[in-house]
Amino acid sequence: MLDQSFSLDNFKIIFEIENRKGNFESEFYSEEFHRLSSELKRKRREIKDYKSRGVISDDDDSLENLYNEKEGIEENKNEELEITLHGLVETVNSKGFKFNFYKFHHEDSGKDVFPVKKDAASFYTMKQLQYNINRTFGVKQSNRYLITKQVQRLLKDNFPKIVLRTDIKGFYESVSQEKLLNQINDNQLLSPKSKALIKNLFYSYNELTDQLEKPLSERKGIPRGAGVSAYLSELFMREIDNQIKRIDNVYYYGRYVDDIIIFFVPNWKMNINDYKNIINKIIESVKLKMNLSKTFPYDLEKNISLMNIEFLGYVFEMKELKYSRTYLSKNKKEKYASRIEKIFDVFKKQLNFAPKEAYKLLIHRINYLTKNTRLHKPKKGLVGIYYSNSLIENDCEDLVFLDNELHRIIDEKLPVLSFSNLNEKLKTYSFKDGFINKRFFNINSKKKHIADLRPEVLKEAKKLHNNFERIISIWK
Repeated sequence: MLDQSFSLDNFKIIFEIENRKGNFESEFYSEEFHRLSSELKRKRREIKDYKSRGVISDDDDSLENLYNEKEGIEENKNEELEITLHGLVETVNSKGFKFNFYKFHHEDSGKDVFPVKKDAASFYTMKQLQYNINRTFGVKQSNRYLITKQVQRLLKDNFPKIVLRTDIKGFYESVSQEKLLNQINDNQLLSPKSKALIKNLFYSYNELTDQLEKPLSERKGIPRGAGVSAYLSELFMREIDNQIKRIDNVYYYGRYVDDIIIFFVPNWKMNINDYKNIINKIIESVKLKMNLSKTFPYDLEKNISLMNIEFLGYVFEMKELKYSRTYLSKNKKEKYASRIEKIFDVFKKQLNFAPKEAYKLLIHRINYLTKNTRLHKPKKGLVGIYYSNSLIENDCEDLVFLDNELHRIIDEKLPVLSFSNLNEKLKTYSFKDGFINKRFFNINSKKKHIADLRPEVLKEAKKLHNNFERIISIWK
């Protein structure tokens, strides 16, 4: 039986998992816990130094004493952690506990975001709630790379097909809360406490979005930015997924959040708009709306000379009904250009108060953007110019475009007359070289002590734990 309780044992598991990921919020824990952590590190170094001195004789009790001292410190540290976590458990299980959201407008996406305010009780509760929903309903987000790879492979087979690419208009803001809550309440495996917390979450969200006066049937939206929202959105979309997959002539269906692509076997009884209408009817059945401005049906059976299918950052070009090539979407290229611009704008501000650190951070960010990186904490995996765009070919013109954009922005922001050496150095970095030769930037090197040069107010709001977080912080 799945243990869904918001208990000491489960919170200890969360602590271990998040600590391994590097998600350690130091302010959640007591001064005594931090003191014992530092003491434990010193004792481990002491043991390591002692063992490195040479052969240890059988009658030497010093090493055993060091180990005993280390174990004593570990026990005290664990006891201190349990005291903290036990207090969180009592808070979470008290009658008055609720998630506290705040609202801000995310400029890049143009959407309102609703993160949970930073406190230890909310952090642990949200993690346990995500675990409970994930395990109970078996929901998880699709793999972006696998979907795009499958789409490219299917287009390359050059068989006749109908392709529909669409997404849902204002998805997160349009989800029917009544329908979603009914799905949750009808499940007998999810614990009552978890259901109560989800209901509490929607109350706080509706309070911020002025929906408390509306009847439940008219309340819409999932709090974009809350950790559990990705799981709730996947759960809500399950009905749409199942209905589309049951359509007779559908032979591939891919969805990433609300971006959808469907491959149909052509049916002579149907025209191209019939397929769009079928999908539209399914989406509207759950009170959502198809985004008509981003809905494109493609007929790969009839003789159409030029056709571009855009999906998840790629454009798949079809010429005379046959696959031609894959390149980056306009939005994705603009995103790269925007990130380059941001690097230099931030650098010029930081140059005024921390020139040495600003120079280092500038180089690290250009390295990160033009090369590839192996991540360990908090995320794991390979990212970068190749691993994030691996479906394009080596001769893709977009790589030259990005290099030209980099050079243009360097000359604009750091003209040769004022920054001759830096200008020349930065132009040695290349997106094309990073892609073709799979160049790597070792972001995890202990020799790289990347500074946090953000304003104090941002440092207080969120601590950045590692080099990766400090590098990407300007794009958040």
